[in-house]
Amino acid sequence: MKSTQKSRKINRQIVGLIVATIFVSLVLVSVLSSCFLGDYYIYEKRKDMKAIYEILSERIDNGQLYGEENLSETAALFEMYSVACIITGADGEPLVSSNTDSTILLNQLNYAMFSNHESVDVIKRTDSYAIFTQQFPDLKEEYLVMLGVLPDGNILFVSATESSMNHVTGITNKFFFHMAMVAIVFTAIIGHIVMARFTSPLINLIDITKRISNFDFEAKYVPQRIYNEIDDLGEHINEMSTTLKRAITQLKAANDSLKHDLEVKEETENMRKEFVSNVSHELKTPIALIQGYAEGLQEGIMDDENSRQIYLDIIIDEANKMNRLVREMLILNQLEAGQMNMDLVDFDVTEMIDSIVDSNRINFEAQNIKYSFINKTECYVHADEFLVEQVITNFISNAIHYVMNENIINVRYDFVKKGKVRISVFNSGNNISKKDIKRIWEKFYKADKARSREYGGSGIGLSVVKATMELLHEKFGVENMPDGVEFWCELTLAKDTKINKNS
Repeated sequence: MKSTQKSRKINRQIVGLIVATIFVSLVLVSVLSSCFLGDYYIYEKRKDMKAIYEILSERIDNGQLYGEENLSETAALFEMYSVACIITGADGEPLVSSNTDSTILLNQLNYAMFSNHESVDVIKRTDSYAIFTQQFPDLKEEYLVMLGVLPDGNILFVSATESSMNHVTGITNKFFFHMAMVAIVFTAIIGHIVMARFTSPLINLIDITKRISNFDFEAKYVPQRIYNEIDDLGEHINEMSTTLKRAITQLKAANDSLKHDLEVKEETENMRKEFVSNVSHELKTPIALIQGYAEGLQEGIMDDENSRQIYLDIIIDEANKMNRLVREMLILNQLEAGQMNMDLVDFDVTEMIDSIVDSNRINFEAQNIKYSFINKTECYVHADEFLVEQVITNFISNAIHYVMNENIINVRYDFVKKGKVRISVFNSGNNISKKDIKRIWEKFYKADKARSREYGGSGIGLSVVKATMELLHEKFGVENMPDGVEFWCELTLAKDTKINKNS
């Protein structure tokens, strides 16, 4: 609606300007014709009278003026120039006349020749003729008169009334007025149609630029069938729109990148603070215990050898926890920083699992854990042996520490797809809550802090698993089972490994 209103407004302004220009021009012409057309008409009539004199002189030389045979041609000449004319001899007898009744012209000729009236105003005089204005007796209007002598000595009298000239001037002014009205109406109609065609692409450009100002860069100008400067402007606006879109896209991308960098920086800073806080918290207790028992030994609180040995065992146990914490943090730091050099080899993961289980046999027996290796078979994988050992060790250690109820721990293989084996470690016990299951891979996060402290867990083990599997580009995860929890990881089978599924 606004665009239509703008279009009509522009059309009205342009058409109004054109109509006003035409109107003023015609009025000016009318004024000029009123003021100067009479004088111009007299000027043209003077030229006509001179031309008549020259034509008659030429006909005299050619012998084509006098006689009945030349009468009609001479009369036509006078009619063509719209004048009254009479030629007389030296004796005053009329020889040629533009009227059948030549009496009036003879009287006017005699009056012009012999009167010296003050109304006579000579316009031009030569040796052969004179042109002047004169008012005849009993006539109110003035005449433009030529009185001359032809080459053969005969007298020429030519007259034209000024009233006819004024009449022509009036007709001309009326004509101009009517033409002005017609021109104004015609210009208003045709101008509106033509201007609508020319202003339509301008309105289209206004809408496009408005959409561009609102960051809508899909609007494009389509050139007209007949190309002109407006289409050139439209194509430049299209180029500007494309350039702006590209610049804003790049600016937005740079802004998003900067925002992401700031978020990463903030997250890194928060992680650093959290890491320092967690490390301080994890080291505070063992350091306090070591310091307390060491001071007790130093002061000789315990006299018997058995009590001193208990103190020493506690100090050694806490030192081992600190050592394990530091070692896991170093491994995790190397993994996350990408500084861990991988040594990819083929090895039997079954043998590795048996070795880890053997090293934890005493824990199995202490907790009456029922351990089984389901579908146990020789299984060679292609990976870093040290890193895989860290993953399996953490899974089994985690299972030992959280096993409950039936005290069952199961290890099994699943060949999930070609070239991949999934190793799962199950322990009976409580499920992990939905809130905790999303965060157990975070550094220092402990779902059950009391039990973690009880067995000396640092909250780093599963973070090491996550970093290791991501470095190996392998999948891993945890699932709640009906009667326990199962951690799993996938590894790439060594080439030419035969898959033997045992139940």
